[in-house]
Amino acid sequence: MSHLSIIIPTLNAQAHVDAFCVALASQSRQPDRLLVLDSSSEDGSAALWRQRGFEVINIPRGEFDHGGTRNLGARLAADAGGPGIAVFLTQDAIMANPATLAALIEPLEDGRAAACFGRQLPSAGASNAERYARYFQYRAQSVLRSSKDLETPGVRAVRFSNVCSAVRLDKFWSVGGFPERTILNEDMLLAAKLLKAGEQVCYAASAEVIHSHDYSWKQQFRRNFDIGVSFSDAGELLEGVRTGGEGLQFAAGQLAYLRRLGKPDEMVPAAADLGARWLGFQLGRRHHFWPRSLKKRLSMHSYYWDQKRKK
Repeated sequence: MSHLSIIIPTLNAQAHVDAFCVALASQSRQPDRLLVLDSSSEDGSAALWRQRGFEVINIPRGEFDHGGTRNLGARLAADAGGPGIAVFLTQDAIMANPATLAALIEPLEDGRAAACFGRQLPSAGASNAERYARYFQYRAQSVLRSSKDLETPGVRAVRFSNVCSAVRLDKFWSVGGFPERTILNEDMLLAAKLLKAGEQVCYAASAEVIHSHDYSWKQQFRRNFDIGVSFSDAGELLEGVRTGGEGLQFAAGQLAYLRRLGKPDEMVPAAADLGARWLGFQLGRRHHFWPRSLKKRLSMHSYYWDQKRKK
């Protein structure tokens, strides 16, 4: 049985600690090590994690990096118990059933895959538009992907999410871990690296977590601006990966879903949300044309541009 570490980057997570730990305690497979990488929280949540048995590593707020911080956790996990398996979760990803953790790591332990990610279900209070988004992106059928899937131009070939993911640490480090100093999408970039190296990546539909966000259209714009930046800067890793086809499919499907529900009043804000996603992504892909001061205003991760300036 593999040594199993759970790694969670956190920031002011007080509202999530109890639910996260209750769900974790119910798992049929329990981890060997619990690591929290906390970005200098100010709500007392670091102490709460410690009380529940987590090791808490403090990260200065301005030094957080989506890839680099998780790589730090992976190095600590490897130091503790050999190569093993590292599970990456976010503080608001609540495991939905007692088999979530076991289902997530099963393809790694039996040798089918080098990395695996789980299914994200909408929270009880999620809007209809967000419910459709979860079900569109995270479907009920498990999938095992290989390098052959890179021949398919759509973004689904490299989809991967650190909201709920697991990696075999030997395979993870063989491709250098997560890329560092990326604004977003370090998870998708890792999947692309593994597939290009001849490894297989699994989507485990039975590894379910509850995780959804009803972002405002402004938040969607900023998030998708950052996604566009990450695609622009990915170079050959995402070369040939196109997003337009799936984006159009998602937009048409979401509006049709709301119409079928008899919610025409929700179609206008949904259309505004879709427009904000598209515009943010397009501007992000062209970020090299914009001054840093403007990019900071358009971005959800404005600190990234200060870090980039210091490089």
